[in-house]
Amino acid sequence: MKQVQINILLFSALLTGLSSCLKKDAMNIDPDSGTKNVVEFANTGDNVASVASKYPRFYADLGTVTAGQVTAINLNVSYSGIDNASQDITVNLALDTAALSLYNTTDGTDYTVPPTTVCKFPSSVIIKKGTRLTQVDISITISNDFDFNESYALPLKITSASAGTISNNFGSAIYSFGGRNKYDGIYLVKGNVTHPNAAYTGPFVADEVEFTTTGAASIGMKAQPFFNNGTLSTFGVYPVFTVNADNSVTVTNMPDGGMAPSVSDPNYKNRYDPATKTFFISYSYNASTPRIIYDTCIYVKPR
Repeated sequence: MKQVQINILLFSALLTGLSSCLKKDAMNIDPDSGTKNVVEFANTGDNVASVASKYPRFYADLGTVTAGQVTAINLNVSYSGIDNASQDITVNLALDTAALSLYNTTDGTDYTVPPTTVCKFPSSVIIKKGTRLTQVDISITISNDFDFNESYALPLKITSASAGTISNNFGSAIYSFGGRNKYDGIYLVKGNVTHPNAAYTGPFVADEVEFTTTGAASIGMKAQPFFNNGTLSTFGVYPVFTVNADNSVTVTNMPDGGMAPSVSDPNYKNRYDPATKTFFISYSYNASTPRIIYDTCIYVKPR
């Protein structure tokens, strides 16, 4: 009986000691030792960077754009942590080309910094007292320097802040963007092919084909369709249609290769009909034994 009482007393003493320790630890918590507020770039949409990337990347689809148009993408800067801003906080920003170079290496991309005539950002922003976030604009202008063939990304860093600590992980961010011209989209392609091999000759109606922006007034066909013995296939030629001021169309080829198309029917007028969003095109390739193509490309929907 005595042994049981002794064990109970020892157990009670142990609980008391543990309770004392817990109280002591809680009482010793430093109220200023919590997560401090950090100044950082907050998400603008989804972070589309790979897991290997040191920096976040946000992408903005500008949609269909025209020459001279001015649009904007959001830039969010936050004061993140346990407190709201106790004062107005001035946050200074600058380009971070080193961050973009590292990003291209780690993510296998080829982004370039847009010209200053295309892209402008504020050199400083203010997070207002009592708040945690400010949102400002990055201005995008479809100027003469805007190159639809370039992959643009604006790399920014926070160089200083009047309060708080600059984030190690989100103190720099990559803002990428892209736009399409008004001809860009998915087209139903139908027409006729003349080929030295009779199996390739005849009329065809293709599946819907992507036409991608290659310039302010030009689009490139993903691949030229045709029928091979009744089976839909494609030639290894990638024509680019450039719409001129009078809606006539010049046919060239994609800059990344393919068999260069040329004019084969001088009596046929390559043209674009804006009322029906339709291209009427004739061209050929392989000058020694020409393959002559007549395309009617009817706009169906956006890509």
